[in-house]
Amino acid sequence: MVYDMKGIKKAQNKILKEFNNIKGLEEIIEKVINLLSSDRYALVYDVSGLMEGGLRDESLDDLLSLSQVGYAANVLRDPPLYVASLTGVIISSHFIAMVSMVDFISYAYKQENLTHEDLKKNHTILERLMCCLDGFDTVGSYDVPDESFYLKLRGVKWDKRAKKLFKRLSTLKFEVSFEKFGSGTTSFGTGEDFALTFLAACNCVNHERDRINPEDVVIAYKTYLKLIDTDISSL
Repeated sequence: MVYDMKGIKKAQNKILKEFNNIKGLEEIIEKVINLLSSDRYALVYDVSGLMEGGLRDESLDDLLSLSQVGYAANVLRDPPLYVASLTGVIISSHFIAMVSMVDFISYAYKQENLTHEDLKKNHTILERLMCCLDGFDTVGSYDVPDESFYLKLRGVKWDKRAKKLFKRLSTLKFEVSFEKFGSGTTSFGTGEDFALTFLAACNCVNHERDRINPEDVVIAYKTYLKLIDTDISSL
């Protein structure tokens, strides 16, 4: 398929001009653009549209029995309207978006509803992502996030330069998604952005900071792009 690259190139050039000194950024930009030819990304996008019908066979009690769900429910705010300056950068919607993205990718490989065993597996993957980011597939041991981790997440703020970089990358990702999928990408893109923000905040907390910096944004993208191409069930 032939794509109109004008908007993509414009977004790419703007990022490179404004953030040309950030390690690993050029590789991330290239990988985001390469999503145009990714069959796996297309499958994950298609799976996201099945969410209304449900991808899991578990009950609400099954969900609440998982430690990370319990911590998130107890600590993260759930405001009716998200305004980062008022609600905090990380709210429950970011956690839900991350959990959903893990489910989408798991389902994309399995191609059938996720069982309770899949749910437990995905919960472990979530913990790995939060603690090890792009090392989630190779880590041997790690400190499982506890309630204090979520309290730190709740207090995380944006560094101004990081927020601008995130916005620029989001624009690039939108241009790629629009060319690949058409105009119905807004909901999926918002979910991606929330999951990516959650990952950036996790990396920030892991480095004992309270402000997301540009490197956190790069690591978040690196992790997400790697996750898309990973068969979670094999880990």
